Amino acid sequence: MKILKYLYLPLFILLFSNCEIGGIKKHQTANADNDSIPELSAVDSAFIQLEKKVEPVQIDSVKDASGNNLVWNGEDGLRIEWKKRSNNGPILKGDVVLANFEARVARGEVYDHNMEVGHPLPLKLGVGQLLKGWETALLEMHVGDIGRIMIPSKLAYGENGYYGKVPQNADIIVEIEIVDKVKPILLSEGVKVYKYSTKDTSSSLPVKDQKITFDYFSYRKGKNAGMYDNSYAKGKPFVMQFKNDNLVDGLHQGMGVLRAGDNAFIDIPAELAYGSTGLQELVPPNTPISFDVRIISIK
Repeated sequence: MKILKYLYLPLFILLFSNCEIGGIKKHQTANADNDSIPELSAVDSAFIQLEKKVEPVQIDSVKDASGNNLVWNGEDGLRIEWKKRSNNGPILKGDVVLANFEARVARGEVYDHNMEVGHPLPLKLGVGQLLKGWETALLEMHVGDIGRIMIPSKLAYGENGYYGKVPQNADIIVEIEIVDKVKPILLSEGVKVYKYSTKDTSSSLPVKDQKITFDYFSYRKGKNAGMYDNSYAKGKPFVMQFKNDNLVDGLHQGMGVLRAGDNAFIDIPAELAYGSTGLQELVPPNTPISFDVRIISIK
């Protein structure tokens, strides 16, 4: 899976195993790691049988039986062609959607897909998780849409390409189905929890002083949105003492509605994150953040 800017597993572990970044504690004194993170891309999704691809015919106005335009042209050559266009809920910045996908180099080979995963994977908008062209296109789409996103090189991997899979300056094409949108749990003071998968609804919610073991990716929002920390780089899950630990306050709030086996994004406003101080060079002052957490155990 290589369409997201930052990978999930297992390739993610290999790429970041040598990085030591700290960003979950409320206060940090160690120097931040300045190693650059490679521009990657990948996503997860429930899988569908995608028909054999044909190169797109550049027609700018095609409508379905309901009068919906089936072609959208954005800036710099970004383009969407719909096979099915829905009138369900639009996708907005900050949303978490579940999608199926297959990606290939234009006039080339498929280099990524999610078919072996067997379930939809979450896409989070507004945190720098996605390629610029992909995120821009998703903001023009709705839940239930099935179509093709054509992403020009400058909005994809650019002159760097992608590790021999995508040549330099190559356009890419993503076949995509938007399966669902995750409804957030709204908590006090602006914290939002987007639970996108769960394994055991019978397990208990955490109580004070219990230890929560979890893996995570953490993202800053704003102008320079992107991932700034993850537990996989350290080679082991993180352990926190619920409601009694030197962590960002918003993380405690979010964890309070999650159980062992849950996976979720937790959106945290700046005042419940690193506030006016920020976190070294990783998170600027007054910046909201988001954690993608995978709860392993609560004991």
